[in-house]
Amino acid sequence: MKRYIIILILCFASSLYSQEIKGVVTNAKEQPIESVSIGSLNLVKPIGTSTNQKGEYSLSLQAGKEYSLRFSCIGYKDFDTTLILKNFQTTILNVTLMAESTTLQGVEVKGDYSRQEGITRISSDWAKNTAGPNGGVENVIKTIEGVSSNNELSSQYSVRGGNFDENLVYVNDIEIFRPVLVRSGQQEGLSFINPDMISDIQFSSGGFAAEYGDKMSSVLDIKYRKPVEFSGNLSIGLLGGGVYLADKIKDKFTYQFSYRNKTTKYLLNSLETQGDYNTTFHDFQTYLTWDINEKLDLSFVGNIADNTYEFIPQNRETDFGDINNPLKFKVYFDGKEKDKFSSMFGALKLNYKLKPDLHLKFITSAYSTNEKETYDIQGQYWLSQAAGLTSEEDYDLGIGTYIEHARNNLRLSLFNFEHKGEKYYANGVLSWGIKYQREVTSDKLNEWKMVDSADYSIPSNRDEIGIYNPPEAPNLQDWYHSKNDINSNRLTLFVQRHLSWQKEKGTYFLNLGARGQYWDFNKEFFPSPRVSLAYKPKIKQDILFRFASGIYVQYPFYREYRNLIGEINSEVKSQKSLHFVLSSDWNFKIRTRNFKLTSSLYYKHLWDLIPYYIDNLRLRYTAENNAKGYATGMDIKLFGEFIKGIDSWLTLSLMQTKQDIDGDGKGYVARPTDQLVNVSVSFQDYLPSMPWMRVYLNFNYGSGYPFFVPNTNIELYRPNYMRADLAFTFRIKEEEASWAKKNFLKALKRIWLNVEWLNVFNNKNIVAYTYIKDNNNIVYPVPNYLTPSLLNAKITVEF
Repeated sequence: MKRYIIILILCFASSLYSQEIKGVVTNAKEQPIESVSIGSLNLVKPIGTSTNQKGEYSLSLQAGKEYSLRFSCIGYKDFDTTLILKNFQTTILNVTLMAESTTLQGVEVKGDYSRQEGITRISSDWAKNTAGPNGGVENVIKTIEGVSSNNELSSQYSVRGGNFDENLVYVNDIEIFRPVLVRSGQQEGLSFINPDMISDIQFSSGGFAAEYGDKMSSVLDIKYRKPVEFSGNLSIGLLGGGVYLADKIKDKFTYQFSYRNKTTKYLLNSLETQGDYNTTFHDFQTYLTWDINEKLDLSFVGNIADNTYEFIPQNRETDFGDINNPLKFKVYFDGKEKDKFSSMFGALKLNYKLKPDLHLKFITSAYSTNEKETYDIQGQYWLSQAAGLTSEEDYDLGIGTYIEHARNNLRLSLFNFEHKGEKYYANGVLSWGIKYQREVTSDKLNEWKMVDSADYSIPSNRDEIGIYNPPEAPNLQDWYHSKNDINSNRLTLFVQRHLSWQKEKGTYFLNLGARGQYWDFNKEFFPSPRVSLAYKPKIKQDILFRFASGIYVQYPFYREYRNLIGEINSEVKSQKSLHFVLSSDWNFKIRTRNFKLTSSLYYKHLWDLIPYYIDNLRLRYTAENNAKGYATGMDIKLFGEFIKGIDSWLTLSLMQTKQDIDGDGKGYVARPTDQLVNVSVSFQDYLPSMPWMRVYLNFNYGSGYPFFVPNTNIELYRPNYMRADLAFTFRIKEEEASWAKKNFLKALKRIWLNVEWLNVFNNKNIVAYTYIKDNNNIVYPVPNYLTPSLLNAKITVEF
């Protein structure tokens, strides 16, 4: 009970010694500006807020201390000011921002239509400070409405009934790809997205515009920043560390360099499978920009990732079942696994401002990955009924041996050439793009499993009981063997027009667009029209309504057209989805605090689906377009100042997704990503009387995913997933700390310590199952549990 009381005190306590500053932010025409960011610059963890539709803001700060405040908004010049708040006095500060053509940190925007397009904008500070073993942008995305995940070891997520492969990720207009062969969170390295380099994060969970690519579920759009002065940091912790450097040189060049290292040995040693874990994940990334002249600028994004997962298992002991039937599973291992995932990525982008209202982009990029998966592991297992209500001692149910073998190697190279353009009008923007992609794939697959239970192999070669033919080798389970070399080309194009106009009763925002792709491997072209209409009524309440619909076409990538045994289907077609999304976005105040309530109802009709099976993180496709289905649900998010001056949010999602596979005789059954309920909370708190500490909470609850026991028609659901992570951030040194002015620490801006309490409630969450048969040929799904409650720590030095 004490644990819960401490958590509540730390997360929800607030100080009585804070004072309020408020005002209105307008432009030169005295028109209010919405979504202006206001924050303190001289705190390690800046306390900030943003303006509402009327340009109003309010911020709670500790009295008697000097604060440097910055007002910033895309399309406007920054406004900085310094002030000291007095006790028991509300300070009024009205600000006028002057327009400019470019935004903060080099992101050029002529108009921000994220709200009208159903886009969620996320502060980059959240990506740096979110609690969890992975951290980063994806850890924040998992708490957004419509998004779910049941594996804290992985950065992957599913959106509104889609799978991991249905999510788009862009960095500076360039699509990002991830490794193909990764099958578990233990193998997964660092995310491509580096939180230190980010200026802007946008996310859509469906109904997005035609400018975004050919996936069926979601889009994550990241912009890297252009530094304006020298900065850097050095971090080290139990799960790895990194170095980051950034600077601007002679008003022409900027650079960002980053090296990150991740090790999950500390986490993996807490799992039930004991052994020698040797995991090393390295990531080097750079972002360079060159302002050639007023019309031309050139930028380069580069990344090298080298990830190694080596594991020598020793033993495993898992208790499962219930009080009436307690079961125990023991395994002793021989052998080892060694996997290596190496990738390189480079992209060059030229921006040409031909005219003030005509911007052209020319992009070329290349991605190469070399993935090797090798293991030979033998496990000798005992399945028993543990002593309990029905037995005074353990009772053996089954004994046997299994061997797993793999020699898999995938080499994949992608080459892209792309042009995008934007023409600005008084009432909106015309956008277009064309892209050519060359794919070169070489794949060798050799994987099998053999199970020997009670002195005979499963499946066995016995034709009759008691008769065995020794010369005949035992059958192998899950045997995949193939060699494929494939070259293909894709041509993609899109066009869209954004319009806005005002009427007597409100303002309308319309986005019309279409995109299409031709792939010479299967000779398919299918158009993808999309439309959205937003309406903001001219009423006292700041509310916006939006309807979006469109056809979202997902052309097969390598995994989709390779079947369960490794064969290639050259006739496989794209999967298709028709979206209908109705949403509302309401900004309001509760006792002068800003809040936003968003809600969505959606229905997705799915056809030409390629059925798949989830093996931990790996998706195994049948490579046949022989299914249809649907996904429908509701998402709600409440975002705002639960604690004065800082933002938090909570979300609720209800969803159902089903599919009907031709010829299986089952009719509509739950898809592997069907999840009825998902609840997420991202909360932060601070004590004005203790400005050196801040608390971040991530909480997720999700009902269980369905799964079928292999070779049966038995459908089961995993237990519910629930996890809470807490992060405590302690500021050791401030930039202006007087005690450090006369020693070597004066060269450092800030020093802060991050301590995380992972899986606070120590929930035993299940990621997958191992299937074992007893002596009576009864199948038992043995749960594979995720990480228990742990502590993590990291120290960061900023300079």
